[in-house]
Amino acid sequence: MVLRNKTQEYELHKERSNILSFLRRSLRNANISLDFEISVEEESGTRKAFTVADKYKVMTEKNPALAKFRKEFNLDIE
Repeated sequence: MVLRNKTQEYELHKERSNILSFLRRSLRNANISLDFEISVEEESGTRKAFTVADKYKVMTEKNPALAKFRKEFNLDIE
């Protein structure tokens, strides 16, 4: 199982035995194991946009026509 951060790993380790018991019982397979790996790529990924201005900037980077649309209709960012 690939996780995004240490918090997810911590929470899953707390419930690991319950998850394994459930899977083994439900699937009738005692050989099931559960391994964790933290994805470094996901951890160091792009920063999330929280403000309206940040969101607008990210959206215009993905679609430059949005800036033209905003200008053409004289729209403000709140």
